[in-house]
Amino acid sequence: MNDMEILKRAYELEHDSRDRRAPQYRSWEYYTVGSSRRDIRRLLDEGMITVALKTSAITKYKLTGKGRDLVWAFSMEREFEKIPADSVMEAMELVVGFDDLKKAIALAVEVRRRINFLLEGPPACAKSIMLEGVRSAVPDAYIAFGSRTSAAGLSEALFEHQPSVLLLDEADKMDNDVYSILLGLMESGEILETKSRKTRGIKLNTMIIAACNSSAKMPREFLSRFALHVHFPTYSRQEFIGVCRGFLAKAEGCPPDLAAIIGQRIYDYGMGDVRKARGVWQLMTAPTESELQRVVQLMLKYSPDHHRLKKPAKNRLPGI
Repeated sequence: MNDMEILKRAYELEHDSRDRRAPQYRSWEYYTVGSSRRDIRRLLDEGMITVALKTSAITKYKLTGKGRDLVWAFSMEREFEKIPADSVMEAMELVVGFDDLKKAIALAVEVRRRINFLLEGPPACAKSIMLEGVRSAVPDAYIAFGSRTSAAGLSEALFEHQPSVLLLDEADKMDNDVYSILLGLMESGEILETKSRKTRGIKLNTMIIAACNSSAKMPREFLSRFALHVHFPTYSRQEFIGVCRGFLAKAEGCPPDLAAIIGQRIYDYGMGDVRKARGVWQLMTAPTESELQRVVQLMLKYSPDHHRLKKPAKNRLPGI
């Protein structure tokens, strides 16, 4: 831990409303703020802390006025770094629809409240795009992928980066031991870690936005800590076409009318999701329906599931 982390943790202990002792008696020992004895000696020398109680068995410390002022100044600096909700909304503009959900997330980011969101739904229903939008808008956001995240790795990342927003993609693929880290973070903001008989701890004001395809195998105590658990429905045909139209036009510069036709082809042939529609546009060498037809035929011909793909009615898709 760096000096500011130690001082912040000390400040939190001395101002913990759950501690029934009078403020002047809320002293602490070095290990309770996650520091080493060397850190304590340095902070004593710098006048940031002072000895509050010393016996043959224990030594307790308190912040000095200088230490408290430094923590306060740092917290005010972080306050001025707030991300406006409009900036977060703008960063999520590639997500078509769900304006009420986007606004709820954007407002939570702006006020820096520890509100947790779980986004659950089928592939390509805008979950990951929402996470990427928040990531691009919030400089100190940190993203982790469930299939590639260990408990030790996540703990180390939280201590090092201290993110205001933790983004968890593929959260349903996390190992069980990762939940032990997240439960403490979501409940109280505290992260405790013990290595080689050394313990360190930190308290963070981190909100979590997690995305998954299914929450069926997630622990109930984990799910209960989300303020908003969103279930994205499967798109209807018209919704899917609208999403493709909006997404391809904004993200790829595809002409809107052509993007809508791509959406129709993908949906009616059962070829996949919005990512597949993006792939069609990327493979096209010209923005024409004939070129679209060539790419779709190519995909159908070489698809491993071509024998199971739907055949749309001829009057609905002329020329295919």
